[in-house]
Amino acid sequence: MSNTLFEELNIVQNKYLSLLKEIGKVPTEDISLSMIDSVNVFWYENRNIVSLVFDYLFKARDTYCFSAATIFDVDDRGQDSFFLLGEYHVFDDPLPSYLNTVNGISDKIYLKKMKSIISDTIKDNIRILEEMGNHLFILPLRYSSVIVNRHAKELNEIAEYLFCNLFTNISNIEEYRSKVVTTDDLVQHFDKHNSAFILLFEGDNPSESWENRIEKFKEENDYLDKKMLSNGDLFFMAVYGNLRQALALFDMADTFGVIPFIRSFIPLHYYILLVSTLESNLKSKSDITEVKNSLWKTKVSYFLYREFRKREFNYSLDELIQKARDIDFENEIFNDLDYPNDNQEISETIDIVNKFLDKFV
Repeated sequence: MSNTLFEELNIVQNKYLSLLKEIGKVPTEDISLSMIDSVNVFWYENRNIVSLVFDYLFKARDTYCFSAATIFDVDDRGQDSFFLLGEYHVFDDPLPSYLNTVNGISDKIYLKKMKSIISDTIKDNIRILEEMGNHLFILPLRYSSVIVNRHAKELNEIAEYLFCNLFTNISNIEEYRSKVVTTDDLVQHFDKHNSAFILLFEGDNPSESWENRIEKFKEENDYLDKKMLSNGDLFFMAVYGNLRQALALFDMADTFGVIPFIRSFIPLHYYILLVSTLESNLKSKSDITEVKNSLWKTKVSYFLYREFRKREFNYSLDELIQKARDIDFENEIFNDLDYPNDNQEISETIDIVNKFLDKFV
């Protein structure tokens, strides 16, 4: 079964490469919705292979999934730490989800930005498939989870509930849009108990005024058409977007048993926030243990990524992976971390990570 599935997986990867090369021939500005939709159709037709791979091939083995990113970026050797943990590695392809994003967009500036992102993702995906071999598989896990479970509506409703719960007297998105237009409206309706953990961008400071924070968010996202968007719209885009993404990551991890690898702080922050909230509502001890284990490994992989990229290693990827096996890197690091330990200080975790990174020298 395993050999057959590997063969099927490789066939799917090669067919996807051919499709991406065809789309990649088209200039960025001429990329159409039908072209993007062809990617969705491809993965819908191969949804059963994706499920079988995780039901049998990757089952009961740590599979890390590089997610919450537009591209993997083959040239960024600073993220090779991704391959130091786990047995299998997957890039969660965002292309199938882009159709939902670009469909119906009237903002020409934003549409142009999205087409540029799509073009960059296609180019990077082609390089992954041509250069990474079996080190990294491309599978659209967030998209596939929704297709398999058929619960996109339910996930949207949960995200809406979580977002509206940040306010004292708002029960749905329509009510939010009518009541929250200006920054003053936001301050008036916002539940003050929630302000400490809501972040708009990396480096956001909750102690600053909302007016300053939203202005900085605009600066961080200068491609947005500020003339068409109110401050209420911008807050919704930042916070609802991150909550919905965190929910999709949790759903993906739950469906396929993967461990999310999240390299950016803001997506990680909202993922931890969401998982911690959902964990308190789980009844089964085994479910709680599984969720805690996965979240802990996600956190460790983030600190490993952050410390790894500060260093310069002269290893090829193959040499790096072999070195990690030789020193039993993964087992050693988790044994030293007293895994899983929710109370371990971040500084202690970082010290232990660096202790074992030193062994690569």
